[in-house]
Amino acid sequence: MAAATPPPLASPTLNIIIFTDKPSYIVEESITVYGNLTYDGAPVQDWPIALEIQDSYSTPVITRTLKTDTNGVYNLTFKLPANSKLGTYTVYVSTHYKGETDTSNTSFELIQIVQTTMTIEGKDYTIMIESNATITNVTTAGNTLRFTSSGRLGHTAYVNVTSPVELNKTEIKVSIDNVELTPPPFPMITSNGTHYFVYLEFILSTHNITIKYAIADIAVTDVTPAKTVVGQGYTIRMNVTIKNQGDYEENFNITIYANTTSIGSQSVTLPSGDSATLTLTWNTTGVAKGNYTIAAEATNLPGETDLDDNTLTDGWVVVTIPGDINGDGFVNVLDYVLVKKAIPSYPGHPKWNPNADTNSDGFVNVKDMILTKNNIGKSW
Repeated sequence: MAAATPPPLASPTLNIIIFTDKPSYIVEESITVYGNLTYDGAPVQDWPIALEIQDSYSTPVITRTLKTDTNGVYNLTFKLPANSKLGTYTVYVSTHYKGETDTSNTSFELIQIVQTTMTIEGKDYTIMIESNATITNVTTAGNTLRFTSSGRLGHTAYVNVTSPVELNKTEIKVSIDNVELTPPPFPMITSNGTHYFVYLEFILSTHNITIKYAIADIAVTDVTPAKTVVGQGYTIRMNVTIKNQGDYEENFNITIYANTTSIGSQSVTLPSGDSATLTLTWNTTGVAKGNYTIAAEATNLPGETDLDDNTLTDGWVVVTIPGDINGDGFVNVLDYVLVKKAIPSYPGHPKWNPNADTNSDGFVNVKDMILTKNNIGKSW
């Protein structure tokens, strides 16, 4: 005879579930675990639940016996001690009812949040470091953040660093123990428009982590006209010194202004940390006579926040009658004497007087004396 087919096994009817109210907590924050117990889909009332919480070292830190309420729900709110180890905590629950046993578990992270400040060009920026490992030795210097991460050997740790977008222009570099990370997978760098989030995971031992932000910062450090008096219709050289105080080579424009009028512009490429002095020429043909304040302005770079030093006003120039060496609005014997005293000379010569170089050719000679003599008696 054929053997009888055994009846199918009954599905388990006892069901216990467990949750936490958040996926992660900081030390000494209130933690709530909760769940419910059902049998054949109906809540089991006033029934004991065994609960145990183990830290990342599998050491029990909390053991409790809870009871369900009339809806089969149980919960526990507690705080871990201040010296609790960071990392992943596992919550285990179990119960026995009508000959059946059921278990369940969930987990949460005990994390550390450290706040620090990075100061660049006199402005403070707040940085938040979140991790399930222990963060120590937090320092900032210039645009670089450094800290030490430690925890249980061999476990996976994460670090999430939140910083204002003003701290970075083009690239954020992350290193662990002086070895730069190259994604994928880490670092994962995202932004919400106001902040950058730098996320990375690694296997724990003690590690030194460095995050370097890419600052954009161009500064105009000096503006010097070659002379303070220029004859109308002649040229004058303007020397502008600029410095790339940021972290990457930059391309930008320098513009010179006389009062509010642009009188010259030049494109510049400048490596990080370098300075350069540019010479721009102002042709005063058609320029009204008068006193002009001189300023230089560098282009505002994308992501640049320190904009105060992009513009520098320094110096003035009088546009006047050719030969008016002292800029008093008259060409007379006083000007003639000033030119005569400077003949012959050139830049660097002991007798050099740049204002006496009336034709702006780089020399004080008889040509300048003749030009001055021919305009004696003129004024404005």
